[in-house]
Amino acid sequence: MSIEALTTAPGEGTPQPYPFVGLIGSGLVGREPFDRRSFSGISYYFFSECRRQGLMEEAHGCELHGWVKWAQLAASWHPNRDAWRMRFYLSNRYRNSLTRIMRAKLEKKAPGRAILQVGAMFDGPAAQHGPSYCFSYHDATIAMRLRSPFGSRGMSERFAKQAMAFERSVYQKVDRIFVMGEFLAQSFEEDFDIPPHRIVNISHGANLDEIPQPDAAKDYSIPEVLFIAKEFERKGGPALLRAFARIRDRFPGAVLHVVGVPTPPPADLPLNGVEWHGFLRKENPRENDKLQALFKRCSVFVLASLYEPFGISVSEAMLYAIPPVITGNWGLGEKVEPGVSGVHVRPGHEDDLAVALADLLGNPAKAAAMGKAARERALDRFTWPSVIARLKKSLHLAGEERPLNNQMQP
Repeated sequence: MSIEALTTAPGEGTPQPYPFVGLIGSGLVGREPFDRRSFSGISYYFFSECRRQGLMEEAHGCELHGWVKWAQLAASWHPNRDAWRMRFYLSNRYRNSLTRIMRAKLEKKAPGRAILQVGAMFDGPAAQHGPSYCFSYHDATIAMRLRSPFGSRGMSERFAKQAMAFERSVYQKVDRIFVMGEFLAQSFEEDFDIPPHRIVNISHGANLDEIPQPDAAKDYSIPEVLFIAKEFERKGGPALLRAFARIRDRFPGAVLHVVGVPTPPPADLPLNGVEWHGFLRKENPRENDKLQALFKRCSVFVLASLYEPFGISVSEAMLYAIPPVITGNWGLGEKVEPGVSGVHVRPGHEDDLAVALADLLGNPAKAAAMGKAARERALDRFTWPSVIARLKKSLHLAGEERPLNNQMQP
């Protein structure tokens, strides 16, 4: 079900599958629901808005600790650190352990309460105590990860099949799967055989405490570009630096602001005009002020990732009326209407980036028009109040229908 399809008004007196209990777990996506670092910052805003709109009663997290965690880490060992990390977190052993922890938490509560879990790091339906609704919210699937050269590192075919099977078993039992975009919805349909009526696109919000006010005086003639990433290579950083070096030949005063990358990349990449800001944490007032100042000042935002499910930072830039130059692949491409509210480039293509940057930096009026369109699109699709309003409407519709799986039958 698309965003546009969520228009049916709920019936009068319909029993509703909320307030639900929110669940999140693992060091991969986050162990605390209201920690601003969990789920790339999404968990805090998602659960906070659910609570504000009366959809959520409470939220819980879980993670392994002590000798159990160390034993499973040892069993998952791989000489490549990234591969070791994935083999640990995506193993059935680890995920089943989280399911048992979550079941113990829920058994202390009254039976029959609806749950909404973030991701599929554990089996929420199996952790439930008594028959009730079970929902989930996602930014990606294991199938999407395996199709990426970054997500499949160190995974054998046997391991990948086991990870796929675990997620399939969870998705088949969930009553509604809420997703951030249509690309992801397609993965649930094609990779996991989920019926389309059980998949609902509610989008996602920008991780901002307040929606920025429009700046009528914003100067798009300032040749400054913003790039936010922790994973420099995956986010397309090398190609961007090479493209920006070419831009500097035409715009000598141009500046590229890099946020999130802890240290500068290898010296063989061009660094003239590049300013490295490191991590800027929103929970730190001084660092947050610096980050918001960059959003207000820069004329173009870039996130040309080689693999990117959705890119929350793009939504933030759009709310600041910054035209984004983004990869047209994956779910990221859904963020903008190409040529209207942003620009699509091919992942890793230096030429595409150089052309797009030159076009926007050299044409402030065009950048301003695109920035305005980007903000309007973000206000409609990428704010947490609007996302949770769509979630609420879909939950109403679920309450009008009969339960969708055997777990829910009387």
